[in-house]
Amino acid sequence: MLRKLIAVVVIAVVAVAGFGCKKTPAKTPTKTPAEAPAKTPAESAPQKIEVKSQAEYDAKAKKDITSENMQAELDKVEKEIQQESKGL
Repeated sequence: MLRKLIAVVVIAVVAVAGFGCKKTPAKTPTKTPAEAPAKTPAESAPQKIEVKSQAEYDAKAKKDITSENMQAELDKVEKEIQQESKGL
């Protein structure tokens, strides 16, 4: 008797879990192309992100950092690192 009761309960739980958990996605109204707002060329075009290479950074550093301003540049970089580490 107890085995039958346990079997019925297990089957009922599996059936409820199997059929009760299926959610149907909510239907959202779709806009036709005529109703959709027009995008400007700037919005529809993918944005390009310029990424500098290591050689470009090295060339800029050689140009910007001299023996006269070396300590000031080092202090500036150290200050930036400290500010970034405080934000973490």
